[in-house]
Amino acid sequence: METHFFSVSAAFLVIASAASAQGEWKSLFNGKDLSGWTVTVDKLPVGQDPDRIVQVRDGAIHMYADSDPTMKVPFGVITSDGSYSRFHLALEYRWLEKKFAPRKDAIRDAGLLYHASNTAKIWPPSVEYQIQEGDSGDIIFIGESGYSWAHPDPDQAPQGQGDASLLPENGGFLRKAKNQTYFGRFPEYDHAGWNRSEVIVHADESAEHILNGHVRSRLEGMQHLTGGALKEGKLCLQFEGAEIQYRKIEIRELEEPLRPDKSLLSLSAVKDRLARSGTITVKNPLKHSLPAEVSITGKDAGAFSATSGKMELAPGESMEVTVNFRPTHGADRYSAGLRIGTPESGAFVILQGIGLAAFEGKNEPSLQSVVHALGMPLDVGGAKLELDTKPDTIGESKDVPYFAKAGEGKVRITPLARFSPPGATPFGIVAKGSTALVESGKLADSMAVPDAHQSLLPPLEGGASSVEIEAPAEGFAFYLNAHQYVSFTDPGLPTEAKIARTARVYPASRIAGRDLKDAFVVGFEEAANGDYQDALFLLENVKPAP
Repeated sequence: METHFFSVSAAFLVIASAASAQGEWKSLFNGKDLSGWTVTVDKLPVGQDPDRIVQVRDGAIHMYADSDPTMKVPFGVITSDGSYSRFHLALEYRWLEKKFAPRKDAIRDAGLLYHASNTAKIWPPSVEYQIQEGDSGDIIFIGESGYSWAHPDPDQAPQGQGDASLLPENGGFLRKAKNQTYFGRFPEYDHAGWNRSEVIVHADESAEHILNGHVRSRLEGMQHLTGGALKEGKLCLQFEGAEIQYRKIEIRELEEPLRPDKSLLSLSAVKDRLARSGTITVKNPLKHSLPAEVSITGKDAGAFSATSGKMELAPGESMEVTVNFRPTHGADRYSAGLRIGTPESGAFVILQGIGLAAFEGKNEPSLQSVVHALGMPLDVGGAKLELDTKPDTIGESKDVPYFAKAGEGKVRITPLARFSPPGATPFGIVAKGSTALVESGKLADSMAVPDAHQSLLPPLEGGASSVEIEAPAEGFAFYLNAHQYVSFTDPGLPTEAKIARTARVYPASRIAGRDLKDAFVVGFEEAANGDYQDALFLLENVKPAP
């Protein structure tokens, strides 16, 4: 794949070199013994290794050096004494000849675990940087959770282990991990001999898996399965029935990185039509300067451009990065990544674009591509433009005709997308037990904003991005007063629609890197084809009404 960079200069390389010189690399392995590490062999007390499965030889940690290849061997880990939260870890590994039962006929497998807890057992709850022939750099969540990105077309993914995945800048879509979720089938970057593995981790916020200089995979939003952010833990190196050596294990603990106000930027544009740009505000939270040059990489890097005017941010300083999107190959979901500063101390913002060849009709995107472009891990019930209008539910949708306020404060309504004919379009609520329409706001007319009726994050009349309302105590249905009829979340309310379901309701757990609580997405159909993206709204501080 070709990688595109913009605004990269020799001065940026100087700054990046200066940044990499900050702090010190610390060796976690002295090349002589296992000082700083504890061996755990399956079914044995911690620290006991009577068969000397783990040895130090020739400056490397050698697993199964003297083990008999005709015998079955136990698995295990070595665990670091220290715990880490923000860090850059690097090591080298290589496979040797011997393989053992019960994996004698399987590909060679091991792994680097981080954010590990309860390390007296194997395998401890952690996030795994997979080390396996052809699959090194994959992600496995062991007893923990988080988010990574799935491949939209698994048949086109490389062969390998795990679920077909893809970097977000290359078109992957967000997916939440459950226990033992394996994100794999990325391009191969390992080879015979010594391989260099690196992982850059920022607490629960993000991690980047690098193999032999290539970014292999990314993840974000690491969480305990039992609840709460997964921010830190110990490091483990696995031995899993194949002879392997580890060496040059080094770590650099990191400070807080640059802080963008969003981790995903969603834009849309119609070919050859004026479109709105996006803005990212980035702040340096530290008491010393940080590099802040911008570059764009990924599958559709050529469709995006970014400008900031700064190459470095002073302590506490903020800057704005302006991003423009222009479709380069017609109607599609476009993907790229914006790097601000360095991988260690900077920020990585996912860029998503919905490109249209022309206004309306068959040119419009599917609801599934829209929610993917918004960074929502949601199955809407199909990838085609036209969805089924008859069943009560499709995909992950729920039959929720009425909402009630979930907590203190008001209900917030945010338009997420609009792909419908032009004109100001009212929306609002209907109190339970009533049929009276109570207007909450209007989607703006395209006379004011040229792409307002065919865009992501369409504006409201007056220019606001959202509206807050007082919800009636008895609960309310949500409606769109569109061009042909009124669409309701309650299909029993009177309407001139000829289809059974004029609205689809989906629970919303995350959008653009932000976790959501008590939130739902409502997609409306204002004609008959069932695309449900004529108007798409996010409702926050709501729950299904009893």
